[in-house]
Amino acid sequence: MTDDLRARAREDVARALREALRDRDLPPDVWRRLDSEWAEGPPDDVLAAGLRALADLVGERDRDLSWHQSELEQTNAGLLALHAEIDRQRRRTSFLDEVSRASARSLDSSHLLDAVAELVRSHGFADTLDVWTLTEFGLSCPDDPDRQPDKTTRSAARTREAVRDGGSRVSVPLTAGPHVLGVFDLHRSVGEFTDDDLSLAMGIANRAAVGLRNANEYEREHELAQRLQRAMLPTLAPLCDLGLVARYRSATSGVHVGGDWYDAVTRRDGTVVLTVGDVTGHGVDAAVVMGKLQNALRAYALEGHGPAASLRLVHDLLRGLDTPLYATAVVAEVEPESGLLRWASAGHPPPLLHEHGGEVRYLEAVHAPMLGIHLPAGLQFPQHERKLRPGSSVALFTDGLIERRTSDLDAGMARLLDAFRTCEADALDARAEHVLTTMLGASDHDDDVCLLLCHWEG
Repeated sequence: MTDDLRARAREDVARALREALRDRDLPPDVWRRLDSEWAEGPPDDVLAAGLRALADLVGERDRDLSWHQSELEQTNAGLLALHAEIDRQRRRTSFLDEVSRASARSLDSSHLLDAVAELVRSHGFADTLDVWTLTEFGLSCPDDPDRQPDKTTRSAARTREAVRDGGSRVSVPLTAGPHVLGVFDLHRSVGEFTDDDLSLAMGIANRAAVGLRNANEYEREHELAQRLQRAMLPTLAPLCDLGLVARYRSATSGVHVGGDWYDAVTRRDGTVVLTVGDVTGHGVDAAVVMGKLQNALRAYALEGHGPAASLRLVHDLLRGLDTPLYATAVVAEVEPESGLLRWASAGHPPPLLHEHGGEVRYLEAVHAPMLGIHLPAGLQFPQHERKLRPGSSVALFTDGLIERRTSDLDAGMARLLDAFRTCEADALDARAEHVLTTMLGASDHDDDVCLLLCHWEG
């Protein structure tokens, strides 16, 4: 075959390929491959050489395509695994965040631990969770005080590490800094705890331990505050002619040292002086100011100063102290022989009079401003008096008894009137308890409460 015939045959084959491809041209490298085959092949086998070249090229392209498909499948599998791991980590982080919030939400250790245990169960991490807390006597189970910890639980507390007991139980210590506060025993009825589960269990325990430490510290400080406050309050001496009872309740939230006080003293002439007061703020500074004011009022009363004069003297004392705190107070004195009541108030809720027969009302009268604020020179503190009827009682109290965040002061004062009206007890102690139960109940209160009751039989 001549070169002209070969060229014509090549053109015929190329034309046939283009028609078969419907005018879609082949890439230049394909044509180069075909030209090479046609140049080297037998003259009479141009078409076969071209088809061979195309078949080889298609095979190469098929192999390239298979490789790319394999790579794509591996990439997709990797992305799916990455998404699954990201989702797992997201759920893990979300779970631990819930545990952290539950551990920080309450300063009551039992409520805190119950909340964490419920989260562990609701998320399906464990079927049961037994809580052990470390006391001065060793590990104790709050839900079953008679129960004793087993070897696994004790080992977790001793080693400060997670300890397995088979595949379906793990004990993790509650550690905060250098201290072990307790142990979580986690149990599963189906499935085993993996190494990753152990890591998550330790994360749960560590977050719960921080909240438990804070709750324990708060409870210790709160107990100390209560003991300090009670130590600063007087013990009322029994009186022959007057019934006298006092109640103090510390705030149920926060560490409130100082602030509210009550006192009762008897002068040489037999007059009984009652005082109730409240220093603004809380803490050690308030306790110090409270102690000074309480002692000053007692001294002025024993010196024979009346209620208004005593309050004015205490106001001057407070103005001279290096403190930004103020105070409110009410002073009342009762003459047991005559039943004469004198009183004065400085920014304090008015005394409450409960007369024989059930009538209850406040002794509303003009009062002086708060103690410690700037007053015009020569301002007089008003003083009031009235004759008590036989069988009457006078109640002095701090605003913690009547103030609530959920209601206004007027509503609280109305509730206190109803508490006295509905009381059927004759004994003064029982009446005080009835009033406190009615006004405070089982709800939390943000402020300390003082109640001082004085009954004149006449």
